[in-house]
Amino acid sequence: MISDEDVKQLFLNGRNFLVNNNSGDALLTQFYRGAIPDNWENQPKGACNRHMALFNKFAIIPKYCFSCYKVIIEPRTVLELFKLMMVFEKHQMPNDNTRKCLVEGRPRIAGTYKGIIYCRSKEEGEEISRMMRRILPEEISSMIPVVLKRGCSEYAQAFPEYAKIDQEAKLMEYKNEWIQIEDLADKNALVNRVPRAHDTHNRDSYTREDYRVMVAWLKYAATIGDKSYLSISGVAMQPFQGLKRPTQFRAVGDD
Repeated sequence: MISDEDVKQLFLNGRNFLVNNNSGDALLTQFYRGAIPDNWENQPKGACNRHMALFNKFAIIPKYCFSCYKVIIEPRTVLELFKLMMVFEKHQMPNDNTRKCLVEGRPRIAGTYKGIIYCRSKEEGEEISRMMRRILPEEISSMIPVVLKRGCSEYAQAFPEYAKIDQEAKLMEYKNEWIQIEDLADKNALVNRVPRAHDTHNRDSYTREDYRVMVAWLKYAATIGDKSYLSISGVAMQPFQGLKRPTQFRAVGDD
């Protein structure tokens, strides 16, 4: 079981990286580990950046995204989010799956704290879901939700049938006419593709960027009223200005 003191010491070990306890960056809120999506089999150049650009520009779901599934884990507090980050470091995934912890800042997307594990198929997603449902009670709590979903939340908002993956539902299939849009966009460079910066998100230790993310998480917690951050930082943090969430934070134990 990961203790609160383990989390506090991890954060304090990075204090030399930080100018002060309020040095978080509102735009730097995601912690990554595992293989980068660019290295997935048959992945188009630009990976997720390319896929989301196609969706935003042409209102289509790229073909590659129909086999992308995500295991979504929702810690209830920032303290649990830190512990999930440590779980992602400690436990190996079947294919070194891309995984990240983050605080949710998108104005139309519900939730606060999230862990996401990217899977290459529904079957792999189901396997990792079972794995996390076994690990989380041992390391953090049995009360943390774990669900399997398909692709990105933005896709499901535009195409609700895309998100239906239970056994009774017929899976939405790729629309064949979209392939012409994808081919034309790629051929004429109509979407921005961010080049691969490195081959893996794995590191031997936590980096300066990792600690900046951690500080941003603590500031986010202070902003939404999650006082569990104080057991990590030991001091009050400056809230983010103008941050609004569609769902309010509920402290663990609230009715």
